[in-house]
Amino acid sequence: MNDPKVFDIELDGSICQVSTHTIKSTRVFHIIYGDRRKPLNITIATRDDDTKFWASLPEGRHEEAEFAGKVIAAYFREYRRNQACVTTTDKKLAAPSLFD
Repeated sequence: MNDPKVFDIELDGSICQVSTHTIKSTRVFHIIYGDRRKPLNITIATRDDDTKFWASLPEGRHEEAEFAGKVIAAYFREYRRNQACVTTTDKKLAAPSLFD
């Protein structure tokens, strides 16, 4: 699917710009906050028991990464759901078309 490379999300009442990047086959999200917080880089990591979690790069901002990651995941679910919706119409109007 063609996901957007740059998009906006809301975190803690602030609009943030998110850009996606691929580094050695790993998808990384760069978040620029609308307030004075430092930008955050996050990715999906895997624990030894194969469970996935959101991790900050570099480590140390785990809570922010988990929260932002959930918002990003929700954004992509909604974006992909809307992309899958297609409207079709059946051309059976009462008035004749100029091309008929």
